[in-house]
Amino acid sequence: MARPKGYDRDAVLRAARDLFWERGYEATSVADLEARTGLNRSSLYQEFGSKHGLFEAALECYADQVIARLLADLRQADAGLAAVAALFTRLGGLFRSPASASTRGCLLVNATAELAARDERIRPAAAAYRDRLRETFAAALAQAAERGELSAEVVQPRAKLLASTLMGVWLTVRIDARDASDLCDTIAREVASWGKP
Repeated sequence: MARPKGYDRDAVLRAARDLFWERGYEATSVADLEARTGLNRSSLYQEFGSKHGLFEAALECYADQVIARLLADLRQADAGLAAVAALFTRLGGLFRSPASASTRGCLLVNATAELAARDERIRPAAAAYRDRLRETFAAALAQAAERGELSAEVVQPRAKLLASTLMGVWLTVRIDARDASDLCDTIAREVASWGKP
């Protein structure tokens, strides 16, 4: 009979996720991961296969926890233009806060910028994130179209536009949080104006 693990896999994953989010993949060493997670190299490799395997699991954890929570309001039955605008307003407020996490951007966008051009293993996660954003924005915009707030024919193009815009916002906040905050406020006003005749 296998001996039970002496650690919480989810806690280890969250610790690794946050370290990768703070530093990026290449700047995070296995020694850093050992220190942050409390597991030694052997245990990390036994559980995740490699540093890259741990990184891929961290990206999945980020998508399932952080991104899912961020986008939850856009999946509600009553979502629409107001919910989309509220997302950008909320991000604008976050970027004005003194919390250091607000300037880390998005782990998935960071990983895409850092690695996707040369690491084919990252591209599926990056594409899945892009597609998730598009689908989520499309769901909210479809609700708006059903209520007559905008034309159904613009749902898909604007969902793609919003997904790309949000990914750009995540890069902008790493450069200048105040500028990213102002940009989010502008986007929120623009989205709200889509419902006006």
